[in-house]
Amino acid sequence: MEERYLNMKQMIHKKTGLTFLGILLVLAVMPFKNINAQFARRIDSSMFFNPITDDITKRLPPLQVLIDSATYNSPSMLYEDLKRDYYTYEQLSVEREWLEHFSVNLDLNIGKWNYWDKDELTRTDRFYWTQSWRDNYAIGFYMRFPLATLVDRRNRIKKQKKWQEISMAQKEINKRFLVKEVITIYNDLQQYQQYIRIYNDYQNFTLLQMQMAQNEFLNGEITTAEYTRLKEIQTRGAINFQQAVAQFNKNYQLLEVTTGMKFNLINILR
Repeated sequence: MEERYLNMKQMIHKKTGLTFLGILLVLAVMPFKNINAQFARRIDSSMFFNPITDDITKRLPPLQVLIDSATYNSPSMLYEDLKRDYYTYEQLSVEREWLEHFSVNLDLNIGKWNYWDKDELTRTDRFYWTQSWRDNYAIGFYMRFPLATLVDRRNRIKKQKKWQEISMAQKEINKRFLVKEVITIYNDLQQYQQYIRIYNDYQNFTLLQMQMAQNEFLNGEITTAEYTRLKEIQTRGAINFQQAVAQFNKNYQLLEVTTGMKFNLINILR
């Protein structure tokens, strides 16, 4: 019994030692986990954008870079470039159109021919059947040159050149419209950030005002109508703040679509 008791005691001490060692390991690893978690939070928070304290223009490329990117990635610009190339090929076809009226023919025949002939010299009233192997070839040159092709050739070439000029002019129109669009979205983005800041200050003020009004209302210092009026002011300020945030997000997304760039600078709008 005594020997059994000693063995159990040793086992208990052994388990206690292992448990204590495990606790020490956990305590040693926990600071590193906390450091890694804090580091990860610091990296993630640097990607957040706070329109109240941050400046959107510092997070975006310069305006000229945005314009150049929008021009380069614009489908309408690509469409006009393709049209201009097409009209260039059409011009080459018109310039070479006169070749369609010239042709070289080569004919070659070879084979067996059967004939039924009648001898007219002897006046014999019957036909004779003959068979022969023959071959023949012919080379010819064909030319047909209408006057319209000759007279109107230069005018047709000029028309194709004008189509190219029209395409280039349309491309410039699209480019100016695109530049105006990028500038408008960029300025609206800055403007709505200012609105967010203004409405945020106004919202904080109305919130403080409502807290004071609530105390005054409970103490009977103001009427229900006055309390309702102040509440409406606070509600209107909150609505304006949310609308400004929504417009800011919309213009940010429009700028990404228009320029064809993914800024990846604003993950969460706080």
